Amino acid sequence: MAENPPDNTKAFLEDAVERFVDARLQGTEPDIDEFVKTCPGFENQIRKRIQKLQKIDTLLSSLLKSDENEFADITDEHKLVGEKINSFEIVKIIGRGGMGVVYLARDTKLNRHVAIKCIPTALVNNVTARTRFRREAELLASLNHPNIAVIHDIIEQDNHSGYLVLEYIEGETLAERLAREPLELSEALSIGKQIAAAVSAAHKKGIAHRDLKPGNIKLTPDGRIKVLDFGLAESTPNKDKIPETQPGRIIGTPAYMSPEQARGKDTDHRTDIWSFGCILYQMLAGRLPFEGETASDTLARVIEHQPEWEALPKQIPANIRTLLQRCLEKDPDKRLGDITDAANPITEILSTQVQPLSVRLKRLAFTVGVTLTIVLSAVAVWFALTNKAPMYSNQKRLVVLPFKNLGPAEDEYFADGMTDDIRTRLEAISELSVISRWSAIQYKNKEVSTRQIAQELNVDYILEGTIQREIPSDPNTPIRIRPQLIKVSDDKHVRLKVRDSNMSGIFNVQSEVAKQVAQALNITLLEQEKASVESTPTHSMEAWDYYLQGNYFLSCFSGDFQEKYLRKAIPMWEKAIALDPDFTLAHTQLSDTFTSLYFNFTRKADDLERAKEHARAAEKLDPNLPEVHLAWGRYYYQGRLDYERALEEYAIVLESRPHNDKALRWTGYAYKRQGKFVQALVNLKRAYELSPKRESHPFYIGWIYELMNEYDKSESYFNQAISLAPEKSRGYYSKMLLYLRRGDTKKARQVQKEFSQYPDVAEDRDVMNTLVHIDVYERDYPAALDRLSSILVKWPDDYPSILRQAQIYQYWQKEDIAAKYYAEVRAILERKIQEDPGNSKYLCELGIAYAGLGLKEKAIAAGKEAVAKLPTSKDAVEGSWRVQDLARIYTMVGEYDAAIDRIEILLSSPGELSISFLRLDPTWNPLRDHPRFQDLIKQGK
Repeated sequence: MAENPPDNTKAFLEDAVERFVDARLQGTEPDIDEFVKTCPGFENQIRKRIQKLQKIDTLLSSLLKSDENEFADITDEHKLVGEKINSFEIVKIIGRGGMGVVYLARDTKLNRHVAIKCIPTALVNNVTARTRFRREAELLASLNHPNIAVIHDIIEQDNHSGYLVLEYIEGETLAERLAREPLELSEALSIGKQIAAAVSAAHKKGIAHRDLKPGNIKLTPDGRIKVLDFGLAESTPNKDKIPETQPGRIIGTPAYMSPEQARGKDTDHRTDIWSFGCILYQMLAGRLPFEGETASDTLARVIEHQPEWEALPKQIPANIRTLLQRCLEKDPDKRLGDITDAANPITEILSTQVQPLSVRLKRLAFTVGVTLTIVLSAVAVWFALTNKAPMYSNQKRLVVLPFKNLGPAEDEYFADGMTDDIRTRLEAISELSVISRWSAIQYKNKEVSTRQIAQELNVDYILEGTIQREIPSDPNTPIRIRPQLIKVSDDKHVRLKVRDSNMSGIFNVQSEVAKQVAQALNITLLEQEKASVESTPTHSMEAWDYYLQGNYFLSCFSGDFQEKYLRKAIPMWEKAIALDPDFTLAHTQLSDTFTSLYFNFTRKADDLERAKEHARAAEKLDPNLPEVHLAWGRYYYQGRLDYERALEEYAIVLESRPHNDKALRWTGYAYKRQGKFVQALVNLKRAYELSPKRESHPFYIGWIYELMNEYDKSESYFNQAISLAPEKSRGYYSKMLLYLRRGDTKKARQVQKEFSQYPDVAEDRDVMNTLVHIDVYERDYPAALDRLSSILVKWPDDYPSILRQAQIYQYWQKEDIAAKYYAEVRAILERKIQEDPGNSKYLCELGIAYAGLGLKEKAIAAGKEAVAKLPTSKDAVEGSWRVQDLARIYTMVGEYDAAIDRIEILLSSPGELSISFLRLDPTWNPLRDHPRFQDLIKQGK
């Protein structure tokens, strides 16, 4: 460490403490005296900060164990019942604990109930507490799933009070259910299986619950099991207490503590397995395994006594009794080691008691089984987005570079396909974090050193090689693959020994390469991983060859986004299926491609139906294949706009493929659509690590930060997107719009200099439209109209440009010309709506055209219908655009209060409308003398 003080001492000190926290969270407690020596000149300052950190740890530990009565002062501080926080009306207190008070509230904007949690100011304002949680936050936020209780918003107020707006989970707790009536065997086992799967999912992320009990488990009205409060448990009144078995005897959390917890010793994930055993015993026996008149008596029984096994009903199967005994072993080393193993005996019994479910219901049951609910801690969520450390710091990171084709040029698709198949097999290994195809393919046919590749992709190992098929048309021709594994740290090359083969043995060759990589990296394959690595996708080599050709065309589509490549790929996969109707992967590719055709190009119902048919066919053949769920996820996301169902599908993929770039990316997109920006960022940042060359990742991350009003972060990510793909337009026009959002038209226009050397960017339609915005905001209407004319010369069917012309002439007070263009757009949109009546964008644009023509009632009706078809509750991003369009319509027809009502709604939550836009955009000129509008503008100063 340099002896000279750094320029930013505060950042330097925080970084040092952050490194100390990192070491602790990785299981190594640094010696403070030795640690501070690494920062000469700052020893005392860093020592004080670490000592303060230890005090914070003590505070948080006490909070976790606190009783509700210890927080009466928090309740007094936030007497909120009957009050209103932003658009949320506080109804009643529903929980109280160490991390704050929780209220039931009504969201007056979206007419729904939410939970509002008050955040102790000591935790919000303490820098050391922030550092303490920075690493844990990423883990907690990574437990995202459609069944996890999500955070809708974070509210910070001037008086330093803070609130989390959380999903309100309806239903009763398991504690309340047990108090009401005994459980049937099948119901108890079904609940137990889902609890085990939920806790298992957390354990895989390195998170132990530490307070598993019936009060922290909810049974929702739709039959889902939700486990609450992982990572930072809290107590809630009444619901945490076990029903009285005798007058005056109430047993709480101690009844579920493991012996090591009761003794105050260190605990790990096995304490959750003990608590699970206690809960399962209670559900089956109708009583607790350890009961005492006081908490101390209960803890003594936990430490010294065995459960009364004879209290279990006689009909409890032997394997369930054995499971309970293994879970309730007092010695954690003898206890069941992995809660995942609890599912097997339960499944055996349930399968004999219920009729077989359909394939789709099995899939849905699995989804429910792997879910868990987390009310994320305030601090964790607050700082999840600031984490700079790699998500997969404990993983071996590897990139599979495109194998070089030594055969004829027409065999390029074969070499690429072989590379992709080997990469897919390696992705099934949980200890490996494999860089995505998108980033790896960037190095194809380029002379780049291994050190540069390693630095750019942040990898530990590189797998590269050559491949040669002597006579492509001959299935018996020798195929030679010569792979080598490179360890980046010492540039050590390990040549993998793979025998030559012909087409009939090609899958064995791929499997052998993957297994030799695992062996070289000292990775022992689990049974499920071994099965994936050794899988045989088809027995028809001719079908597989067609499949690879289709994939090759698809890779062209990914680069250029042209419909023609999709059209070329489809016949290849159809030929593959004709040769092998059971070729599951070919069905998934067809499903994915027809969904993409529908969403990006055709909007034809037939394409969407074909996507569904192929997804069903693939699921029938292999319902557990990750690619099947990826196909369903895209179908629901792009085809049905059903983001919840899409998230269910992607969650299934991530259960077995936690490093799947595609599932992470689309999970992030779906959360963005739902307005769950924290979860979106977590997933997109993980995807960005796995595909650091993919320009779309920093673009979407920047966009989300922009929606969250974190402009500096947004600009940084837009710059990264530009750096990765300087020839692409969206980084530039997004950066221009970001400056406009901040009210700076000069900076927005200066971005033109950045892309001046790229003519294709300068002539891009979105870039030109953004420049039109700048012209309009600077009131240079002639320049804006000239630019729109250029757009229409190049894209004569671009009706939005005609609509923009109408609006600009109206701003310019040339009403006759404006009416002419409004009438033209009206005719176009009325035809389009006949073809696609559900399109909310068309409806809003038609409403604007009606307003421009003075058709007030028609304009308002069209705008309202559009908002109803796509409310913000369904699509937070595009739904907010429709609300903004409705505000425009109200402004144009003179309904100013109704317009301002919508503007206030948009400004009260993250989104694209800003005060600067209100100041710049002449759309809002009619509102400028309105007192309410003037108040809005003043608030933004």
